[in-house]
Amino acid sequence: MTKKKKNKTDGEVDDNVETPESGSDDPIETLQTERDDLFARLQRTAADYSNYQKRVQREMAEARNFANTALITQLLSVLDDMERALEAAAENHGQDDPLFKGMQLVHDKALEVLGGFGLEIIEALGQLFDPEAHSAMLQQPSEDHPPDTVVRELQRGYRLKGRTIRPAAVVVSTEPTSPDADDEEPADAGDQ
Repeated sequence: MTKKKKNKTDGEVDDNVETPESGSDDPIETLQTERDDLFARLQRTAADYSNYQKRVQREMAEARNFANTALITQLLSVLDDMERALEAAAENHGQDDPLFKGMQLVHDKALEVLGGFGLEIIEALGQLFDPEAHSAMLQQPSEDHPPDTVVRELQRGYRLKGRTIRPAAVVVSTEPTSPDADDEEPADAGDQ
């Protein structure tokens, strides 16, 4: 039979700590058992603390790596606007226009600066559809591309230090429909 040991600090009974009855035959064996139990608990506590320290360090490193995510995500809309302005300037003024060249330099510099913080463009065109990096907006039958291939990019996607912060909005190819399938009409259930 065992007795429950009283906790000296708050007087509560600790159900996990058991001590042999006081009438034990060998006090040395009792002390060794108690020592072994306390040593095992100390080892578990030390391992728990070590794991806690590693987890906190990992979480702090991740928080540092992705601290700018919200800011960079907001700046993506500015990059989108710059790209639309570059397209319009190229159409209306040509690529030799000083305004177009200046806007292109600013756009490239912005991408370079954001790239220094770990921003990467997701290459989508011609790639197989990847749900981690692409968001399919439309499907388009295509004889030129295998099924599930990105045939058009509607909005550029970005990764920050390997993590997708905005998937590329894309059009994905499907197998072309056969002309016979379009001509056939489903049989009407009421014509039997």
